Amino acid sequence: GRGDAEAKREYSELLDRLCNNGNGYNGDQYLLIHDFPSYCKTQDQVDATFSDKKKWTALTIKAAASMGKFTTDRTIREYARDIWEIQDMERPAPDMNPLGLAV
Repeated sequence: GRGDAEAKREYSELLDRLCNNGNGYNGDQYLLIHDFPSYCKTQDQVDATFSDKKKWTALTIKAAASMGKFTTDRTIREYARDIWEIQDMERPAPDMNPLGLAV
């Protein structure tokens, strides 16, 4: 097996790559390392909540019920109109074979 010294060396090398720019590495270009401990703590809370199926179900139903209107079709239509300034185009229906399956 691998010893602690080897694991520590590999871990230290990883941290060095993430925390320091240079030597061909971009470091933590998205600035995520600072928040990683709170991410881990929150993920532990998510895991604990998920293990309580009744609570998880209630929270997911509440989250879904409180969502605002969002559809990809509407979003793409708004981007096409407002940002890309392009017109809608009709898409022809697919041809159907005798079994009623799309060809």
